[in-house]
Amino acid sequence: MEKLPLISKVNGFVKRPLLASFIASIMSFASGTVVAGWTAPETPAVVGETLFMPRSMEQSSWIVSIYVIGALIGALPAGKIAKRIGSKKCLLLLAAPMHFGWLIIMFFVNQIYLIYLGRLLCGLSLGAVTVVVPLYNYDVSPDTCRGRGGVYLDFMLCAGILYSYMASSVMGLAIFSFTCSLIPIVFYVLFSFMPESPHYLYNRGRYVDAKSALKWLRGENYKVDAEFDRFVRLKNEDNSPSIYYEQKNIFKKAIVLSLALATIQRLSGTGAIIQFTAKLFKISGSSVEPITASIITGIFQLIGSAVAIQLIDKVGRRKLLLVSSAVVVLCLTMLTVYFYYLNKGTLENSSLKILPIFIVCTFIVFFRLGLGPIPWFMTTELLGGDHTNSGAQSYVASYSWILSFFVMQTFLPLVAAWPVALWFGYGVLSAIGFFVILFYIPETNNKSDDEIRQSLMQ
Repeated sequence: MEKLPLISKVNGFVKRPLLASFIASIMSFASGTVVAGWTAPETPAVVGETLFMPRSMEQSSWIVSIYVIGALIGALPAGKIAKRIGSKKCLLLLAAPMHFGWLIIMFFVNQIYLIYLGRLLCGLSLGAVTVVVPLYNYDVSPDTCRGRGGVYLDFMLCAGILYSYMASSVMGLAIFSFTCSLIPIVFYVLFSFMPESPHYLYNRGRYVDAKSALKWLRGENYKVDAEFDRFVRLKNEDNSPSIYYEQKNIFKKAIVLSLALATIQRLSGTGAIIQFTAKLFKISGSSVEPITASIITGIFQLIGSAVAIQLIDKVGRRKLLLVSSAVVVLCLTMLTVYFYYLNKGTLENSSLKILPIFIVCTFIVFFRLGLGPIPWFMTTELLGGDHTNSGAQSYVASYSWILSFFVMQTFLPLVAAWPVALWFGYGVLSAIGFFVILFYIPETNNKSDDEIRQSLMQ
């Protein structure tokens, strides 16, 4: 029988699912330390690319981006593994590669290829987390708070990034890596007391455990019969050829829209901006110290994501995506203009050199308001929570990480050689993305599986 959580005295129809989603997202905090662990400080006394003494720009780029290769590999089987062993057990297992990846880096701080290996292991965990945490949140959350639970993934990622920015400015690599290796252990201990997905338990014939999990998540007085009826209906649909063919076009549309959201998110260039914040401010000639700029942008990331938590279930996904996308396009346009005049030499000794930090902070806040968090969990909403499409969710996540790797690998040479063209290109792609959202992305806020499918049929 599934072990009941020890903290079962938490009250409220919404509080318990949000608590479970939040604790699941501690692995996203750990992922944030990987994403921003090598944002480049300018002195080798702190964590950063110079601490590893890379001999070339290529080594520097690989230190930053190799975790993305691990992420796309880790994402591929994650959905199917979660379907087979359960989202909870899958997440608990993912703590291991994250923990050991940081330990390898801690013990081999001067070995570039072992650092690659450690980053790769962390990336395997990170990629799988971006698939399994949204699946877990979808299963444990009612429609009314599914958005808030979904944004926790991004919020905790931002918290981990900010921690890295701040800790790497005062710690050596070995100590920094040690602290990061502790985060998966904290997650494992806390998440052990959370319930397994009721949907998974029901499909495995563990009806008593499924009922216990639902009672804990929804409250002791919750009537589980309606939820069980939904599980039965989903199971029957999985086994019905006629319904399968009826839903085939809906599934194809959901896949296309999910891939579109991932493309819009990644090709805004945000991943590279986060990874190379300090270097970006150095190239831009900004008067703000690179490390200070990194910490400031990290704070603004966290603020943007926190605002998204408050708005996501009230305002809806579409409106936040549109506002986020519009401001991202505006900021990319401003960066294009700034670098154009910087290259012409008209900004020498100008007070306008402080502009990049304002532009980037605005960019980051509004990205985290919509384009950052929403695509991750909206994919699960569009594809459905019946776990039949968990493989498709993995493929979408892997596609997202492939795009991320492309952006990471090309950013440094392009921003150094053709910065105006780079920002202009990101701006054009983001503008196209705005219109894709405007005309094609449906609203999923507070909608059930059936209601979302109906909106996809239109």
